[in-house]
Amino acid sequence: MKQNILIVDDQKANLVALEASLAELDVHIFAATSGPEALSILLKQSVALVLLDVQMPGMDGFEVAALMRQRAKTRRTPIIFLTAINKDDSYVFKGYESGGVDFIFKPYDPFVLLSKVRIFLELDLRQSQLEEALNKLRQLKTSNEILLRSVGEGIIGLASDGIVTFVNPAAEMILGHSATDLIGQPILKSVIVTAQKHDEPMWTESKIYRACSQGQAYHTDVAVFRAVGGKMIPVEYTASPTHQPSGAFDGVVIVFKDITERKKIEEKLNYMAQYDALTGLGNRNLFNSALNNAITFSRHSHQPFALLFMDLDRFKQVNDTLGHNAGDLLLKEVSHRISDCIRDTDILCRLGGDEFTIIINGKAAEQASQRVSEKLISSLSKPFEIFGQELYIGASIGIVYFPGMGEDANELIKNADLAMYQAKHEGRNRYKVFDHGMKAQVEESMALEIDLRRAVDNCDFFLHYQPKVDMRTRAIVGVEALIRWRLGDRMVSPALFIPVAEDTGLIGVIGRWVFETACKQMRQWQNTFNLPDDFRVAINVSVQQLQDHSLVHELIQIIRDTQVSSSWLELEITESLLMERTRENIQLLAAIRDQGCGVALDDFGTGYSSMGYLAQLPLTVMKIDKTFVDDIHRPQGRAIISAVLALARGLNVDVVAEGVETREQADELVRLGCVHAQGFYFAKPLSVTDVEVLLQECFGNRSLVTD
Repeated sequence: MKQNILIVDDQKANLVALEASLAELDVHIFAATSGPEALSILLKQSVALVLLDVQMPGMDGFEVAALMRQRAKTRRTPIIFLTAINKDDSYVFKGYESGGVDFIFKPYDPFVLLSKVRIFLELDLRQSQLEEALNKLRQLKTSNEILLRSVGEGIIGLASDGIVTFVNPAAEMILGHSATDLIGQPILKSVIVTAQKHDEPMWTESKIYRACSQGQAYHTDVAVFRAVGGKMIPVEYTASPTHQPSGAFDGVVIVFKDITERKKIEEKLNYMAQYDALTGLGNRNLFNSALNNAITFSRHSHQPFALLFMDLDRFKQVNDTLGHNAGDLLLKEVSHRISDCIRDTDILCRLGGDEFTIIINGKAAEQASQRVSEKLISSLSKPFEIFGQELYIGASIGIVYFPGMGEDANELIKNADLAMYQAKHEGRNRYKVFDHGMKAQVEESMALEIDLRRAVDNCDFFLHYQPKVDMRTRAIVGVEALIRWRLGDRMVSPALFIPVAEDTGLIGVIGRWVFETACKQMRQWQNTFNLPDDFRVAINVSVQQLQDHSLVHELIQIIRDTQVSSSWLELEITESLLMERTRENIQLLAAIRDQGCGVALDDFGTGYSSMGYLAQLPLTVMKIDKTFVDDIHRPQGRAIISAVLALARGLNVDVVAEGVETREQADELVRLGCVHAQGFYFAKPLSVTDVEVLLQECFGNRSLVTD
């Protein structure tokens, strides 16, 4: 960093000459033409040297120097006076008294000036270096003092015979003893708890003495010190030898710290490493250890065990819609219910998310695993109340047995997971015991997912429409849009690919395509045929679609784009949808109803609808499930259908019976008061062309009627 020089002269020509004389120096030069200007510069800048003219108007150089000496910042700044007048000794003495260090009389010799300036610059540089070194020493001293005051370790000094000679304040605080209580006492008797069996522990036999007397330090991570009142505290300490100037061993310094809190933390960390923080169940680490132990025990005892791998159904929807706090509360309640279904000897763990495992040991493990699975499915099928909401989830369980269904832990887990996946694939809320054919089924399902994604990209779907009829007149009153997918030379059942679409999130894209395609078709039929005002096309809505907040906006946009009348559209929801997010679903369905669309409740009677919520639904249609229609020849079946019809009349909604396959069923439905139905007795799902033939027969062409 460059040094600064201040030159002061009331004649600018002199300042220019001075700057020229100092040009070869690597310094910053500040110039002033008066005393006040010089003092102003000195307030802002630190300078190594001032070259000061004596004779200046207003404030001469001696006055400037006197003022500089009154200020702490400039008190020791060297001043060289430059003057062209009096060389009298008294004049010179006055300059020195004012604080000057030298006089140079004009005209000056540039060589002499440079020599003197260099000397003072060197002195300033060394002074700066000295001050910097002193500052570092002060900082080091301050740091050491702070360190000594704040050190948390206890320090105990010992003589070579093990007698305490020094105790620092931290040691007093940790042990609860004052220094006077300990100094002069044998360390093994007063502080260190030793494993020696002697009544009077021998210092020379201690590990500390043996190490330190040989010039080595002794360290232990865990020891026990005796505190005030006989209290035992865990400590970590290091004992280091001290020596006389001659090098002879003359004592020991023990530095220690209380590790009580560390032990607690270690225990907590050990617990956290083995147990799930949310539910208190064993976690993945404990499960892996328990499973390997079960395998080892089974091989030695020849007793089998069962592994249950369980995944909650529809748990992700709870997290996505109600938030993770609700999901956490649900997991806690689930863990309680699972615990109530198993024995104390069974090992229950949560692997993370909504995955749980149970290890069941014993000779009857196979039968016990299936009984436990049935209890779990029954218990978890019952409603949960979270944040005032009634939620239904269920569980899918995969079961494997050892030995026989896996050679090691990894294979057992993999096969149990396959069995669980198969349980989900078959409809969820059930258990499956692993068999070796499941691998092929899973591979087939994965291949189906790949084909489905390709079909979504290419829109390889088409719609069939199943007519709804008035059973009294056989007139068509509407149709239900049903998606179809041809893969190569075969048709893929919706029962196979719709669950895959829901699990992979593709259902949203597929659902939008179905709605848009059905709306376009309905627009065309409106233009072509003389359809009655109450004719409607029904479109199914999945769980994921109903939970999409943008659903209503998308429906409105599609209706506008296709220019179809919303009053000709009807959205079908299954009763199971009402088991989740009931209040939100009611609000969303009300918004759909506000757009003029109808709302139909499909599969009524197969779920667990609350009558209170049912009354709040903005329904226009209730559909009687096929299982009740099949049972219509029995008194119980007729009683259920009559009850549904009565409920519908009370709610002022229409009723459609599904799955009517015989004339007897149709006649009995009409006798009971049900007018509308759909089923193979009237028509199977038909292509667009076949439907248009029926529409032409029933209603005729609009243009012909108009003419």
